[in-house]
Amino acid sequence: MKKQTRSEARKETFKLVFQTEKNNDDVEFLIGQMLENKPECEQNLEYIKSTVFGILDKDEELKKDISENLSSGWRIERISKVSLALLKLAIYEIKYIDEIPTKVSINEAVELDKTFEENSAFINGVLGGFCKKNNII
Repeated sequence: MKKQTRSEARKETFKLVFQTEKNNDDVEFLIGQMLENKPECEQNLEYIKSTVFGILDKDEELKKDISENLSSGWRIERISKVSLALLKLAIYEIKYIDEIPTKVSINEAVELDKTFEENSAFINGVLGGFCKKNNII
């Protein structure tokens, strides 16, 4: 079995957050499917599970963090599900996972966005505003 990088684990984590955001699917079921399709995720299962469940647990707080850093006129309801999941993942990592450098969380969110959406300036702007407001970096 090939070694799974943290970036690959983060991508799978993003997909799980996105699926729960979009379809309100059962997380344990989704994790089971992920492990069936990508057994290498077992290597980072602790990160994946703790991050997904952490994001679900802190959902309101993360939405508030995102809302506070939107340009005037923007509301969180207007953000695509992809962008919302990426922002929640990055802000969760920045706030709660000390061993991941903030710059890595931001860069990975921007790179994942390029794979799924092409909204990277928006992602970068919200995360930059969040870090500035909270004196991070």
